[in-house]
Amino acid sequence: MINDQAFERECEELLLYLYDLAVSKYQDHDDLDALIQDTILVYVVKRNEGEHIEYPKGFLSTVMKNKYNAYLRRKYRNRTVSFENFDVFNDEDLQKLGSEDVAAVNDGEDEYAAVRREIGRLIHIYREVTVRHYIHGHTVERIAKDLGISPGTVKSRLSSARSQIKEGIGNMEKYSSVSYEPKNVGIGIWGGDSMRGEPFTLLHSLIEGNILWLAYEKPISIREISDTMGMPTAYVEPLVDRLVTGELMGRTDGGLVYTRCYMEKYADTFGDIERQEALAEKYAETVWNAVWKHVKPLTEREQFASMSEKQKATMMLFIIDRCINQVALMSKPSPPPDWSEYPERPNGGRWWAILTVSEHDEKRDSKYIRSGPVHVGCSKNNDGNYDCKMYDLQSCFGEAHWGYDNMKCKVSLQSAVRFYASLVGCNVHVDNYVSDLIPDFEKLHILRRRDDGEIALDIPALTFEEARLWNDAMKKIREELFAIMGDEVKQLWNSWTHKIPMHVDGREHFLHDSAVKVFSVATMLAITEKKLMPYKVEVGKTPIIFVEYRKNEGN
Repeated sequence: MINDQAFERECEELLLYLYDLAVSKYQDHDDLDALIQDTILVYVVKRNEGEHIEYPKGFLSTVMKNKYNAYLRRKYRNRTVSFENFDVFNDEDLQKLGSEDVAAVNDGEDEYAAVRREIGRLIHIYREVTVRHYIHGHTVERIAKDLGISPGTVKSRLSSARSQIKEGIGNMEKYSSVSYEPKNVGIGIWGGDSMRGEPFTLLHSLIEGNILWLAYEKPISIREISDTMGMPTAYVEPLVDRLVTGELMGRTDGGLVYTRCYMEKYADTFGDIERQEALAEKYAETVWNAVWKHVKPLTEREQFASMSEKQKATMMLFIIDRCINQVALMSKPSPPPDWSEYPERPNGGRWWAILTVSEHDEKRDSKYIRSGPVHVGCSKNNDGNYDCKMYDLQSCFGEAHWGYDNMKCKVSLQSAVRFYASLVGCNVHVDNYVSDLIPDFEKLHILRRRDDGEIALDIPALTFEEARLWNDAMKKIREELFAIMGDEVKQLWNSWTHKIPMHVDGREHFLHDSAVKVFSVATMLAITEKKLMPYKVEVGKTPIIFVEYRKNEGN
């Protein structure tokens, strides 16, 4: 039993502290003296039992807060939530908390708010019975009848919910940085999207992308996702359900969820840039010589000869990019996927999704940023025979499909290619609004004004018949280049390997993804800087867009 003057003086100081605390925070208590005396008594008992309390004021603040909350529960019993089973910080439990936890309780939200928060973090099966029983006052028997489960199951879920609530408040878990500084997540695909635009339409906000990122490395519970993101589980669950239904996520038999699509950090999307640039520099002249050897005879044909210098330069960039990419695919350690390998998805479509993750403030200004190439075809009869097709590459050479999003009104790829083809004599439907966007297309260097003031296409376009001759030439170019540098390109592939979870769809095809991502653009830049081609290229003003079309009879 402690009974010395030092302890008495300590208690006197603590009583003064408690009095000030009670007056400042708990003035609506019916009996402040009783609240203070009951609080100091807990401290005296603990000390007499020989327990050391490292932070007396923090301890007493917490005790007083819980005493006050108990008073409120008695006063307002059953008005909102019945808290009898949620006394998570009773006097007996306090010493189980570390000093930091005690301080957190003292400075944090009140117990009512904490319990409500924890109810919101329960997954559906536990949250449902908890809300019905403790908020709406339904009996166990009524809940069992309404939900079609046994009373024993209701009791089990209520017990588990109470344990989770107590643990959640007791741990005072902090949200991760994802809750206040979410990752930026962009999506792309291999294959073809579904009728409703999946997988693109499955990501409506940063929330879905960050859910996928959190569940990428290993399967986790929805509760873990909610805790990390600082969101009520009630709001997370329907988003996860939609991602599972859309097949961007999967669910284990135990209820954990995991991300099925491949995700990569933005910093890893370019592979080993220095090695790719070195190889591009080494083979720039070789690549150009092979290209020019096989296409020079075609440049003398009427359709190409009548193009502007910019259109001719764009055509050469198109050829180089197409051939380098094909050599890269031919050199890949594993063969590119066959169409049948892409899984058939809900609402049609066959695809694998690729998500790129970047930090909130990460700069995206690399000259090697690219998107595509996008291939799109349109038919006026929907008979499978295209009337026009487009190859559209977003790159440092010029704005292509990304630029369409920044126009006065957004233009679809299908609308764009039909409009381009109509300007060279293809009989296709053109959306009325597109002609109002001519100034926007001019700013993107896709259209130009002729000397007579008329609008003309400023990207290359060839009839299907003429394009077949260029395709034959590209086949010869890529075979020649593969024989020369295929082995070194294969070494690039093998030098860049990702660690990918086993549950990712198409995992084996992404193991070396991005290894040669820079190589094509680096080669085009090297050829441009060396001024090897006979046509002037203005980086930033030469969007790599190529159109093929069926010309009208009589034109």
